[in-house]
Amino acid sequence: MTTAFATAPVPAHLLAEAGELAGSLIPKVDRFRGRQADDGTVPGATEEDRVLLGRIRDEACAWYERQGWGGQATALAADIDGWLAAGLDTRPHFARSRDALQVPADGSAVFFLAPLQSTNSAPPVGRRLDCFFALRKEPAALPELAASYPHPKNNCQSLILITGSAGFRQGNCLVFFPENVAAHDKITEQPYAMFFYNKMRKIHETYALPGAAAVLTPESLPRASTGLDADVCFEARAIWGYLHDSMHYQGLWPFDEHISLKMNWFVGLLEEIKVDAKTVLACADSGVVPFAAEQIDMILLERVFRYPQADDATRNFDSGTGVFLYSWLREHGALAGSPADGGLLRFDRAKALDALRDFVATVEKLEADVTNDDEYRTAARELVRRHLPAPAPAPAGAPRQRYVFTEDQQALLRAKQGLDRMPALEFERAEW
Repeated sequence: MTTAFATAPVPAHLLAEAGELAGSLIPKVDRFRGRQADDGTVPGATEEDRVLLGRIRDEACAWYERQGWGGQATALAADIDGWLAAGLDTRPHFARSRDALQVPADGSAVFFLAPLQSTNSAPPVGRRLDCFFALRKEPAALPELAASYPHPKNNCQSLILITGSAGFRQGNCLVFFPENVAAHDKITEQPYAMFFYNKMRKIHETYALPGAAAVLTPESLPRASTGLDADVCFEARAIWGYLHDSMHYQGLWPFDEHISLKMNWFVGLLEEIKVDAKTVLACADSGVVPFAAEQIDMILLERVFRYPQADDATRNFDSGTGVFLYSWLREHGALAGSPADGGLLRFDRAKALDALRDFVATVEKLEADVTNDDEYRTAARELVRRHLPAPAPAPAGAPRQRYVFTEDQQALLRAKQGLDRMPALEFERAEW
């Protein structure tokens, strides 16, 4: 049985280009990525693998040239030729392709192909060959919103994913950063950050809503982000993304001036919750943010009830933020009741907003009290450990765990078994 889906507002000629890519190049990319290990190498590479990669190069470069994107064609050819010369058993280095990618103007398309990490995609996830074809579509409300919430260094792009290889077409990968590209060097700046927000509605309704329904009483379940029209969901998620990112650049320790510090696991965890909390409060208090109620519920349901469902939750950064926030809301009475014996909790919106205000005030006081990076890291660890207990030492060779779930926090995993039995999400062409 085929499930009907809506098609995003994408020009017909771009849908035709997507059809061409899906008919030839993308199946080759999918076949090649299936031969790769997580680090991007091709174990036991054969002549057939080399021929396939050469065909992908030729086809992708010809497609780039037809679009007038000769710079990307030159970079991709050089990267693939370099990899073939070094041997496919070596790790790929696609810095030239990464650096040649130009940010598309609003209303313009973008195509990219390279080995990269498609975070949160369907397994296997690693530095495998992937590609995406997308259309930039910024929120209609952004110019007016930016007057009230200016962003000093906005490098984010809101996109409609039109089509792509398995790493983007399947699973929950919403974002592409330059640091995701397989390369031997590290980037020193982030010229783009691309978000495929048309995937959000299906992800939210498939994972976040059942996750919350398994924990909350039906009458207290936040529902403003349920059943949204596709264009509303896209706009709400894109505005959330803009506000979230702009908040990183505010305060005493702005992200762009303290990148290394903010990459610390404990500091970063507080930072990520803080900017989402400030986004929620902007929606609740300002009166100028469109789709405010939708964003508030989407943020809370995603962070608290979807992110902790990850298979590697006790190592996963986003999962840690969700588990922490759950306990913070519990401590402040915003999630009341006992989860013992399957009991449901009652969500209190007013107390949740008060809890988020207190969280922001707590973190900003911490930032005001510390005087250097070491003090910041120590204070952040102490605060995080109040809600995320340290794990026992891991056996030799075992993955490092960041925290353990308390008995109370285990309630967040009630829906996980059923969600794990579901096949990975598949996104049709320009699915809306």
